[in-house]
Amino acid sequence: IWCVPKYSNPQGYSYSDETVRRFARLQPAARDFRIYWDNAYGVHHLYDKNQDYLIEILAECKRAGNPDMVYKFASTSKITFPGSGLAALATSSNNLDDIRNQMKHQTIGYDKVNQLRHVRFFKDIHGLIEHMRKHADIIRPKFETVEAIFEKELGGLGIGDWTKPNGGYFISFDTLPGCAKAVVDHCKKAGVKLTDAGATFPYHHDPEDKNIRIAPTYPPVEDLKIAANLFCLCVKLCSAEQLLSEKTHQAVEVLDAPEAEA
Repeated sequence: IWCVPKYSNPQGYSYSDETVRRFARLQPAARDFRIYWDNAYGVHHLYDKNQDYLIEILAECKRAGNPDMVYKFASTSKITFPGSGLAALATSSNNLDDIRNQMKHQTIGYDKVNQLRHVRFFKDIHGLIEHMRKHADIIRPKFETVEAIFEKELGGLGIGDWTKPNGGYFISFDTLPGCAKAVVDHCKKAGVKLTDAGATFPYHHDPEDKNIRIAPTYPPVEDLKIAANLFCLCVKLCSAEQLLSEKTHQAVEVLDAPEAEA
């Protein structure tokens, strides 16, 4: 099983302590069953104080008698150079031996220059944390801008729900069932390009057609304000059309129904 346990894409959810322990206590029928613990957003906090915390899966697996069940990995791809960062792997000694045996046939030498420049740049964990604070200072106002507009325009209307993550790169928005594709299409026609509705579902198929992944990290704040307001307008429009369609359908059913016996 493949997991993104912290600030997962798209909701920004993080696993609870009990969820981590339940993974560690699994008793799979297959001896080669493995958990791929993809900690892609492990240090991608938006706030200094409100941060999600994960208990250590490797320690929990060892405690549960499953030391070989998990591969935990991450990279600096979303920290330094996209596509050119450093990867890191943590797992049991048995798994490390297996990985080394495979990788010796894939490369004769790692990019030691890239490794060195990362070490010199960060120096230690404190340097990494300080660097990620700079990331947060850039993207936190963008998240807060979108969330504030959503709350102002859609709060209490019952036509949309959205996550308010403490980290990661995305906000997950749920429309009324059957409206997500229409909202994305309306936004596109008005000049705002969103990730396709249902893009985060297997085969891009959202059975309820209601989920939209919002990625506020790239545009400038002023552009985000315009885009978020337009998005809210499209949500209102599509929701009204959906509700009116349902009311019309119900009215037609009533008119078509045979008269009740006196």
